Amino acid sequence: MLAIIIAYVVVVLSIIIYFIIRHSSKEKFNVPGVNASDSKMGNLNDIGQAGSLHEYLTTLHKKFGPIVSFYWGQQRVVSIASPEAFHETRRLFDRPVSLFAQFEPLIGPNSIQYANGDVGQHRRKNHYDPALSTIALRTQIFPIFKRVLNDRIVSWKKNEEQPIALHAEMLSIAIESITLTAFGISVSRHDGDRIEQAYNVCWHEMELRVQGRSVDSARQIEFDKARSFLLEKVKQIIVQRRQRLGDDHKCFIDYLLDDDQSMISEEHICDEVITMLVGGFHTTGNLLTWIFYYLAKHPNVQERLFDELIKTYSTKFPSFEQIDQMSYLTNIINESLRLSVLAPWAARVSTDDNISICGYKIPAGTPIIHALGVVLQDDQIWTNPNEFNPDRFDQMNRRTLPTLAFSPFGFAGKRICPGYRFAQYEAGLIVASVIHRYKVTLTDAKSSVIPIHGLVTAPKDEIFVQFNPRYSHFVP
Repeated sequence: MLAIIIAYVVVVLSIIIYFIIRHSSKEKFNVPGVNASDSKMGNLNDIGQAGSLHEYLTTLHKKFGPIVSFYWGQQRVVSIASPEAFHETRRLFDRPVSLFAQFEPLIGPNSIQYANGDVGQHRRKNHYDPALSTIALRTQIFPIFKRVLNDRIVSWKKNEEQPIALHAEMLSIAIESITLTAFGISVSRHDGDRIEQAYNVCWHEMELRVQGRSVDSARQIEFDKARSFLLEKVKQIIVQRRQRLGDDHKCFIDYLLDDDQSMISEEHICDEVITMLVGGFHTTGNLLTWIFYYLAKHPNVQERLFDELIKTYSTKFPSFEQIDQMSYLTNIINESLRLSVLAPWAARVSTDDNISICGYKIPAGTPIIHALGVVLQDDQIWTNPNEFNPDRFDQMNRRTLPTLAFSPFGFAGKRICPGYRFAQYEAGLIVASVIHRYKVTLTDAKSSVIPIHGLVTAPKDEIFVQFNPRYSHFVP
């Protein structure tokens, strides 16, 4: 009899445990979303068919709301798209390495992109933050921006009213700026163009892989050749800097070279230099491209900016402090960041602990995508979100925005893009100085520009503009 009772108890307990496990597994991942469309690729092919991750997430969030799940390969991931959901993840520092694995062949496994925990925090605090601090920007970096811009103005003056390939020109300026400010080394215009070409090849390949496109031999050969060129240039820069050649200010690469404990190998340094090189010019170069495109498309906005500029300064270039004083210029930069969806997404992970978002329990280790671009174009937050309207960032209008609604450079875990101030001041100086001297017009006002929403949003095709001198207000 006792044996029967024990057997009965065992059976009952087994049933109870089974349902507890089953119930907990359901609770473990009950975020609304879609199933994998492919057993190995998950929904990556769907992302490719949508055109980009940003466009895919826009569709998912429109259907499911502020939190949604899908499959990145065989891994279930969560995407969030509301200021409230952002707030619940703002303390997370670590990035989910798996979501950025496709970029490893370009930036290398030792990049800060893959450095989490104490290691990532050390490198952020001791390398990036001091090199890109406000003090460094004001005293060292901003004067270099002026030097680079002055050389370009001389070049433009020789070819006034000739069409300018806007995207290529802005990327070229950004490459020259980042090599001088972050590495203390000047590259020739020819080398700058070759760096840009190699970057384009590498970045295009990385974006294709994010979309789940398999690698063929021809593309792999082309990628390897371009990446080898970038690595060769990086090694040259490191050798020159070790010899203390170039500018005498302490810059980003010097912090790496001085840190024997953290930067334990030449590969570490190379990976970080490539990360800074790519991150330092493709964000700023594309931001400048979109700003000038929007100004050319909206001459009334451009003239209103010109009025602010001539009231603020009459020297060759505005000062660092005057950039901060020009509120309409700031509004234009912010609206360009928003409308272009310059940085469509970021990602974090709670490595050790479960986290609650929008009332759902997200298991530890689950990648969490911040759909920044979806929020930046949410018509529940922004009136007429597809219109270019810098006035939406007026002080009064800013007060009505939910916290974190405008987070174009990310926000979480004190890991906001380390170069966000760098990009804003470089853009501020260049836009102010150009519009102070030139009226920018499109060579073909009827042409449409198609954005490509990768990790950074860029125009699909080149944009041609003219810089027409404002002779009556020209500053020599």
